[in-house]
Amino acid sequence: MTVAFSGDPAASWSILLEATLREAPDPAVVAARMSRASAEFPNLGPAALVVRPSDWDLTRAEFADGHYGVGDPLVRVALAGESLMIAAHHGAVDGLGLIALLGIALGEPVRSSATGVALRSPDRPYLLSALDRVREAVWTPPTRIQPSLRGNDSGDHLVSRTLPALKLGSARLTSAALETTRKWNAARGAAHGRVVAAIGASWRGGADPRPEADSALLRLRLPAGAVEDDVRALLASAAPEAGFPNAHNPLARWGMRLLASRLGSTFLVSNLGVVEAGVAALRFYPAASGRSGVAFGVVTTGEVTTATVRVRRRDFDAAAAAGLLDLLCDAALTGHEARR
Repeated sequence: MTVAFSGDPAASWSILLEATLREAPDPAVVAARMSRASAEFPNLGPAALVVRPSDWDLTRAEFADGHYGVGDPLVRVALAGESLMIAAHHGAVDGLGLIALLGIALGEPVRSSATGVALRSPDRPYLLSALDRVREAVWTPPTRIQPSLRGNDSGDHLVSRTLPALKLGSARLTSAALETTRKWNAARGAAHGRVVAAIGASWRGGADPRPEADSALLRLRLPAGAVEDDVRALLASAAPEAGFPNAHNPLARWGMRLLASRLGSTFLVSNLGVVEAGVAALRFYPAASGRSGVAFGVVTTGEVTTATVRVRRRDFDAAAAAGLLDLLCDAALTGHEARR
């Protein structure tokens, strides 16, 4: 039996953070630190085992695609020399929670420039929000990023690109994902007029991250012709979505399954900000779910910004995943140059 979580029931809800370290830590020390964290934070479940894989790519796929069973550790850790990977169930920690787990594994403080949305509050209760989402799904479903195939494979493709350090806030990242959607769909003769962006956020900021789930979701309906300044204005005034009902609610889960192909957003973007940590590079893969099953992640550390995409294998092949990420990076770099 898998761990229940509100949202797309087909998704693994496993979020990942990879770090290129400056020196290789002692695996036994890392394991001891993670064990103490599980004792201090019961939301993490049983202590994570630190695996030492011979095939890093295979382990990444296993960490990303494997559903979490009831009673399993809700954190997964892999270590190979100067490469560290931490995955966790999104119901246990959010993106900043992964940053906190990185600090725990390394035994040093880490922080992020990401700001929280604690000063905002949902503008309506969950029931009204849910009814609006159902109405949207039935009558005006969000634009879907056009799939490159119709397959049956499970799991996700995960792709990353390394860029020079960029000032890439949520508005620019969302605008770049919007431009990516427009170009991708236009090249395939598909509509792109009802783009709905989901922006992953946290109720707290990243100055003192904790290994907890405190995530918030902003959802923007982006009008045709919207540019970065429009996105920035919408973000500034957006109210977070109300919290989901209990994940075990059978009616909610039935509704999600029934409308799975129409619910959700066009894409999700999640930016962990500028992270101060003793690492050479980071890669962050948020969960891909909903209508398109496409999620873009960004994190900056030192002189490096890393952008990632995560897409469903049944809808996109590896080449398509790489193509989407190339479009995003081109749009982000173009926007960066235009603002200089």
